[in-house]
Amino acid sequence: MGLRELKAERTRASLHTAVLELAEERGYEAVTVEQVADRAEVGVSTLYRYFPNKDAILLDPVERDVGVLAAAFRARPAAETEDVALGHALTHFLTAASADPVRLGRLRAQLDHAPGPRARLWDLWNQQRALLEEAIAERAGTSPTDLRVALAAHLTTTVAQLVLDRQRDAVDEPALGDVLDEVARVLEATATLVPRLPPRQDT
Repeated sequence: MGLRELKAERTRASLHTAVLELAEERGYEAVTVEQVADRAEVGVSTLYRYFPNKDAILLDPVERDVGVLAAAFRARPAAETEDVALGHALTHFLTAASADPVRLGRLRAQLDHAPGPRARLWDLWNQQRALLEEAIAERAGTSPTDLRVALAAHLTTTVAQLVLDRQRDAVDEPALGDVLDEVARVLEATATLVPRLPPRQDT
């Protein structure tokens, strides 16, 4: 990474830290872009070179993770079966997403009370899933709209969200690997609860 890129990374990180600190002190809705720039010790014009608004600053780590799941799946050896490749990709994604659990917890605490960024978060998850659908379809030689592909991508992103939620909500703050193991055991068990559709009633 060159000096310019390194400086940009530091500026983005400073802005993200600033918006978290201010949100924790004053409440997210009360924070202004000017306050974020002042706390990060940069000009407002500099802030706008990196982010269009404070929601984008708050969600920067999440936005930068969009596509990581699909990229990790594509990077798996061609000899692996799709389910094994998805498992490795999921583990890689969750490990990267949880690299800084304290900051992740602080971010999620703000998202719980900020409707604007929370709505944007769902959009980012949808992008993540759509990119994974494309990657699975490429490997399977089919269309991203194939029902099997869509189900696999939806299930994988849902498991990712579930693992992150259970890790955050657990009282004893379990390790990511322990939560993954717990979810894997339930997924592999014959008693896993899935919707069983009733027979179709033709009229």
